[in-house]
Amino acid sequence: MLKLQEVSLAVARLMPNIIRGVQLDFFIKRRVTQTQLLLMLAVHAYSRCSMGTLSRSLHVSLPTVSGIVDRLSRAGYVRRLPHPSDRRQVLVELTAKGQMFIKDFQGIIRHRWEEVLRPLSAAERQAFYHIVTKLRTHLEAPSS
Repeated sequence: MLKLQEVSLAVARLMPNIIRGVQLDFFIKRRVTQTQLLLMLAVHAYSRCSMGTLSRSLHVSLPTVSGIVDRLSRAGYVRRLPHPSDRRQVLVELTAKGQMFIKDFQGIIRHRWEEVLRPLSAAERQAFYHIVTKLRTHLEAPSS
């Protein structure tokens, strides 16, 4: 029986190889950093959210979120909106350009995973799918 540490080490060693396949020029061409990508993914997940929600989601300070949003806003990926019921809050949403970026990014990631999973048999893919689904459910559950 494999120990948890052995499995986690194998996954940790695998991830850089998977990530390496994501084309860096995709980000360079669009002048988007990893942190900016994470913020856009968070906004995409919420559709529209407050700066405070982004701060908590990314585990960074409000001034840091504000700076990231400033840069993404200047680049045309996100926009700030007034909160409909609280004048003190500002909401952030993706623009059409930001939505297209996320769609393109997800396509590249999907293609990369297809390359990674291709050598697996149908049964192995099915087992992997169930494992990934279980992990996603665990990771998306509220923290205790």
